Amino acid sequence: MGTSSNISRRKFLRTTTAAAIGGATLGSPMLARAIQQAPGQKKRFALVGTGVRGVSMYGRTMLQRFGDYVELVGLCDQNPGRVAYAQQYVGTEAPTFTNLAQMLETTQPEWLMVTVWDWRHHEAIITALEHGVNVIVEKPITIDEVKAQAILDAHRRFGNRVVVAHNYRYSPHRAALKDMIMQGTIGEVTSVDFQWFLSHGHLQQYMQRWHGHVENGGSLWVHKASHHFDLVNWWVDSEPVEVFAMGSLDTFGRAGPFRGVNCRNCAHTQECNYYFNILNDQHLTRLYVENEQHDGYIRDNCVFRESINIWDKHSAVVRYANGAFLNYSLTGTSGYEGLWVAIDGTRGRIEGRESGSPGLTEHEWIVSVRGQPQERVRIAFGAGGHFGGDNALMDRLFRDMEQPDPLHQRASSREGVMAVLPGIAARKSIATGMPVRIAGLTDLVPQVRRPPLDEGSPSA
Repeated sequence: MGTSSNISRRKFLRTTTAAAIGGATLGSPMLARAIQQAPGQKKRFALVGTGVRGVSMYGRTMLQRFGDYVELVGLCDQNPGRVAYAQQYVGTEAPTFTNLAQMLETTQPEWLMVTVWDWRHHEAIITALEHGVNVIVEKPITIDEVKAQAILDAHRRFGNRVVVAHNYRYSPHRAALKDMIMQGTIGEVTSVDFQWFLSHGHLQQYMQRWHGHVENGGSLWVHKASHHFDLVNWWVDSEPVEVFAMGSLDTFGRAGPFRGVNCRNCAHTQECNYYFNILNDQHLTRLYVENEQHDGYIRDNCVFRESINIWDKHSAVVRYANGAFLNYSLTGTSGYEGLWVAIDGTRGRIEGRESGSPGLTEHEWIVSVRGQPQERVRIAFGAGGHFGGDNALMDRLFRDMEQPDPLHQRASSREGVMAVLPGIAARKSIATGMPVRIAGLTDLVPQVRRPPLDEGSPSA
């Protein structure tokens, strides 16, 4: 097996190291410009949605790492107890609110970070745009085509910027794959095989929480798979046209052998493989259990409750506007989180298996270019969550959003919608047994090449 080719491993490592810190390398003029930003020029951020991700990544961690660049001016959540605890946990004196419009009018932020429940993303985005505030929204941008259209309409009407936090684009090894494709290493992409292995413990958490209901998170076809469809859209550099899907619920929900009210109030704790004592986690107890009386949200629901209506096994075929095919699957039977992906092009193939197994520090891409020796390109993981993707995304969002974006990692509202439409189409395909076209779900017309980033007005 060959060890050299026209692909420069050093170039990949250099590229992905830059991606790991948001596109800036130490000593570069770009990072130097960001570091020279005066404290008085801090950007004003507010946060709506004080769940786990909101209070950690967009609260405590943001202030700890980027306090010289940003100011947190307000926290908002419909649950008064949770937002009060969030203020303490984040370590801020920013005022708290239970009404978003009131917070925006009172604190006048430049940016609103949206980490509310998925089915309420559209409400927060539209309210922010109406108040002239820019938006950073956690994926998925929304859960159905009606809400997606409402976001697109509001974005066109009010302008301002909408950035979707698709952090998977920023993991160094995934950025390296994008770089290889952009360089033409394998020519034009013709097909993608993408298998996501959701750890069984992670799947259990989805079934315990609000994600277990389609009307809340759009099912894992949207809440989780939007990550994956976004990666493929980004790698292929095209937009999805048609989806055919199958799915089933084999393990959880009504398929379970017994059920209880929730884990704390269940007669089957000794025999249930999914028993979870939330009271052993002080943070989750204070964030959720102690505030259930305000909104009724239960964090440790029974994974066998009959109301669960999502799938735990997913398979789909997606056709792209440029003619590429995607064969996709999402399963929750593995003991680890990760993917296997193979991308074929007119000149060759790149494939690799990603695993979050303990002790792994790098990812390996196997690059096969016709007429050349096969090469193994190893990319070091970045520090922090999602193989370094979270840190790199935060650097881009909070240190210097205007820095160069050579890999087109920043995701617009259009790209956010195009990441959820395949999952929405998959749900419809399962219901009808027929392929579903993307055109007509919203007024966006799939393009052969993804349109240039235009955060002020997503094109139709």
